[in-house]
Parts: sequence; structure tokens; C-alpha cells
Amino acid sequence: MENNNQEKGFCRHCKFDLENCKCKRRLKFILILIAIFLAVLCSISYGVKKYVSYTNPRTIVITGKGEVNAVPDISTISFTARATSKEANTKTIQDELSKSISSVFEKLKALGIEEKDITTTSYSVNPKYEYENCEVRTMIYPPTPCSSKSVIVGYEATENVSIKVRNTDNVGKVLAVLAEEKITEVYGPNFEVDNIDALKDEARAEAIEDAKEKAKDLSKSLGVRIKRIISFSDDSGNMYMPMMYKAMSDSSAPVAGATREATIAEGEQNITSNVSITFQIED
Repeated sequence: MENNNQEKGFCRHCKFDLENCKCKRRLKFILILIAIFLAVLCSISYGVKKYVSYTNPRTIVITGKGEVNAVPDISTISFTARATSKEANTKTIQDELSKSISSVFEKLKALGIEEKDITTTSYSVNPKYEYENCEVRTMIYPPTPCSSKSVIVGYEATENVSIKVRNTDNVGKVLAVLAEEKITEVYGPNFEVDNIDALKDEARAEAIEDAKEKAKDLSKSLGVRIKRIISFSDDSGNMYMPMMYKAMSDSSAPVAGATREATIAEGEQNITSNVSITFQIED
């Protein structure tokens, strides 16, 4: 009987004809579920792989170094001028200080230094103190020490000035002017490059190129491919100042009443930049 049903196009399990067979529909439904499951599984697997690659990528860290040398084109010299008096009239010492500073400024301008490059950084008028000591009282017993106290012994006016010398050939002449005016507190010269930021950018660009070249060579050696840059950091440029020195122009004795111009070596500035770049790699 079963053979007759199969021959007539009936399912041997559900006894329905093959077009309306429940078993066939059930099988299709199961196959569709399996296909959906496999699609979801593949999607999850791909997503996990992508997530892992982003959160924990295979990376290499490469450092690069760039270096630029430049001759300093400006110099900074600062000095302190003082005027003192034992009198309480501070106008006297202020006038004296103003006269001394004006004489210095006139000579500096005669060298071609512009007024905008001469800056008074601080000005003060203060009393000068000294401690008045007293002897230990020995006439009474037990001896009683007495305390010291500070007393005003005079007044002092002080002016601090900074000079920017844009022509480094004039540095020695500026120092000579300060010596002529009996300025004894002189600081500098300090040499530097005026547009230092441009040199730092140039050094950083060289450091980045150095890191990229190293990454290419390393990827070839490892048999991997550079995919993209993950992170970048630099030290913003380090500037190493050369050691400056001052010396007399010759070894002979100075001429009486003359101020010998100092010989200054501005040297060379070395601007370096170090970068660290993290590259993502793939096989």
C-alpha cells in the first residue's frame, strides 16, 4: 500500500501528496534556520575579529630623529644699573640712575639698536638695611644677651634692562658700551635663533620621515604590511645651546682710558626632534 502511495506521489510519512507535504515544508524551515544561524555566526565572528583588531591591534612602535643646525642670528644681553645714597631724598638717586641709563641708551641707539629692542624689565627704589650688633651685657649676673636690630643706612635705586641685539656683530660693541658706563652687573650674551619655531617644525618633519623609513625597512624584514598609523607623539623639539665664551681681542695689555671690545663666538645651535609612531600591521 505504501509503495502504491509513493508511486502516486504521496509522502510515506505524512501521507500527503508531495506538493502539500508537511515533511517537505518542515525540512525547508529547518534549512532556512540553519542558513540564518550560519549567517549570524559569520557576522558575529567577523565583528569580533574587527573589534579585536581595533582594541588590540598588532602594532610596532618606531622612533625617529630629526636634526637641524643653525647659526644664531640674535643675542640678548641684560644688565642692572644702581644708584645709592645715604640721604633720605630718593629723588637724587633716581635722577642719578636716570642720567646713567640715558647715557647707555644713547650709545646703544648709536650702534643701530632700535628703541623697541631696549626694554626696562624692572625698576625699584628701596632702603638699604644693616644689622646693628650689640655686646653681651657682662656687668650683671647672669649675663643677659641683647638682640640685634636692622637699621636703615641708605637708599638704592635699581633698574634692570634687557637688550635684543639683532646684528650679532654688535655684541662686542654693546659690552664695550656697558663697560664704558661702568655697568658691572651684566648677564649674557645669550645667542638664539629668532624664528626657532620654523626650525623645530623642520626637525620634526625629518624625524617623521626617519620613522617612516625605518618602518618600511622593518616591515620588509618581518614580512608584514604597514596598514595605518595608530598614534604619534613627539618631544616638541629640544634645543641644545652651544657654550659661549668671551675673550679679549688680543693678548696685549689694554690701552689706558680705552675699553677693548670683547670677541664673542656665537657658535651653532643644534635643534633636535624625537618622535614615536605606532603603526598597525597585518600579514
